[in-house]
Amino acid sequence: MQQKKEILWQIYAAKAFYFLGGFGFTAWASLIPFLKRNLNIPDDHLGILLLTLGAGALVMMFFAAPIASRLGCRRALMLSGLGMIVCLNGLCHVPLYAGAMACAILLGASLGLSDVVVNINGIYVERKVHKRLMSGLQAMWSLGNFSGAAFFAVLLSLGLHWKLVALAATAIIAGFVFFFAPHLLQNQEQQQGSSHFVRPAPYILLIGLICTISFLVEGSINDWSGVFLTTEKGVDISHSGLGLTLFTAAAFLMRLPGDSLVMHFGSRHILTVSLPIAFTGFLGILFLPPGPLLFLAFILIGVGCANTVPVFYSLLGTQKVMPVADAVSAVSTIGYVGILLAPAVLGFIGRAFSLYASFGLVTVLLVVMSVIALRLLKNV
Repeated sequence: MQQKKEILWQIYAAKAFYFLGGFGFTAWASLIPFLKRNLNIPDDHLGILLLTLGAGALVMMFFAAPIASRLGCRRALMLSGLGMIVCLNGLCHVPLYAGAMACAILLGASLGLSDVVVNINGIYVERKVHKRLMSGLQAMWSLGNFSGAAFFAVLLSLGLHWKLVALAATAIIAGFVFFFAPHLLQNQEQQQGSSHFVRPAPYILLIGLICTISFLVEGSINDWSGVFLTTEKGVDISHSGLGLTLFTAAAFLMRLPGDSLVMHFGSRHILTVSLPIAFTGFLGILFLPPGPLLFLAFILIGVGCANTVPVFYSLLGTQKVMPVADAVSAVSTIGYVGILLAPAVLGFIGRAFSLYASFGLVTVLLVVMSVIALRLLKNV
């Protein structure tokens, strides 16, 4: 009975830190329009600021498996949570662009460490209970993503200052870290990775490529949907987070039954249906005028993209070509190039042409990713 209770708390803790990863990332994304206005910077300078966050995350992901091996997932996730708290508050108060860049790169490192270690921890929990959990765990990331967006949208609509809303968000992060961290898996259960970065096998590289494009597609919504809606579609800034909120809510709801759907229909069949839905959503945000149908398009993108990443992270837990911790770190590092490239590339394209061109490129890449993913899953 005691062991069963311990396992349940380990599952709850794993879900809590997935939630924090999504909540922390959306807290950052919700601040972007306000940081742009507060610092008085153009789109390309904003793109560079977003690039620094991606660079910090990428560098940290490169070393996340060794850090998890040395510190254990528990202490590594506590460290990442504390970093989010400090850096999110710092971004609200730095008066200079250079200071914002420093906070952004440290925040990126915290988010990057969390993103890898929660997946390492999640796969070990999945193995411990001998049950598929990854889509459900990823659903908690989406719930955190949605909750963060909704939290900012509601409090801002009530007239609270954006800096106070950010402070309240970091208080929530602190509460989760200190309550759930003691229930994470013990360190000795996770010392199965290498103490240095391992060169990924070709099969892992292919999964990493799929995740690169998938993260770029999702990153375009997280980073640029608010700016796109306000500058290109003429939506009021107080509603700039609505598209992101609907996207994350739809992704969350589709991930809840994700494990059951994949086990019943198979990974390939699920993605054969879902990825064209995402494509339809991107066509909608490109061609529809402001109104309910435009925001419906964000729902379609969330539905279509929801289970792509969970499907391929589950493959990492069953593959035999690399240790799990090293495979997760490698795929996260490669895949996060999508997050790294999306802000800068889309920002520069938006500056040179328009954000319509930026989202058009994302739509084409979604088609490319769909073809590669379905071919890889042909024999799964």
